[in-house]
Amino acid sequence: MSRSWITQKERSTGFWLRTIVWIALRLGRPIARALLYPITAYFLIFADRSRQASIAYLTRILGRAPTAREIFRHYHTFAETLLDRVFVFADRDEFFEIRVNGFELLEKLIADKRGFLLVGAHVGSFEILRGLGLRHKGLPVKALVYGENSPKINAIFKTLNPDLFKDIVSVGSANALLGLDEHVARGGVVALLGDRSVHGEKRVLCRFLGEDAWFPAAPVLLANLFKVPVILFVCLHKGDARYDVHFELLADRVAFSRDERDEKIRECMQHYADRLEHYCREAPYNWFNFYDFWDRSG
Repeated sequence: MSRSWITQKERSTGFWLRTIVWIALRLGRPIARALLYPITAYFLIFADRSRQASIAYLTRILGRAPTAREIFRHYHTFAETLLDRVFVFADRDEFFEIRVNGFELLEKLIADKRGFLLVGAHVGSFEILRGLGLRHKGLPVKALVYGENSPKINAIFKTLNPDLFKDIVSVGSANALLGLDEHVARGGVVALLGDRSVHGEKRVLCRFLGEDAWFPAAPVLLANLFKVPVILFVCLHKGDARYDVHFELLADRVAFSRDERDEKIRECMQHYADRLEHYCREAPYNWFNFYDFWDRSG
């Protein structure tokens, strides 16, 4: 995988982003949702790089070349999750219907005061899970993130609810892991996404949708460092303001010697990739990595 997801430019302007947020919060959700259709059409026509990535993914998940309608649906699903994020971050989430599966796993760990690692993906809306589900459950979560390639979008969401950004830890900072061991030892949660790697970091090739792709080793290395369980989470968009949240145990404990490290990383991340593929097939238009995920040149 190349660094293309980091270097890919944000195709948006602060003015139009602020306008759609204003419309959503002042004029209402129905009008804002109606505007998603011309906005989706614009990106479908002019965002060539992400359109090609959408076609490559949909071809794999559908087993054939996608129609224009299916590519549009892929873009539109992503647009809907962004709009929903506006309402969640603004604490106007009363109309959402969210079904949660597997939360008993987390409840048991919380009751036992065991910290754990939450590993998600750019599938569905992990932001809605962070902003709504975890916030309402009161979990002490610290989120590890790379430098994002959507600073304008993130800046606007931060103005809607600054509190949700207090516990974000930038992976690129020199002291990124400082204090996380104590946080986990107190029963805290560390969350990160496991489907994007960066050239130069430890990563591993895993089979995904019929072809090898790079996945980061960070989830496995952190689980081994902190000696904590690893929980997979996804929040799938199932229609207008409807989401299905899934939690499942990937590993109760990750421990390995130096000699076993590479094999254990590949084994654990392949398990993650297999489960990720399962959820992509369950909700095929929920995959939001709009770059060449299978590019192994960089």
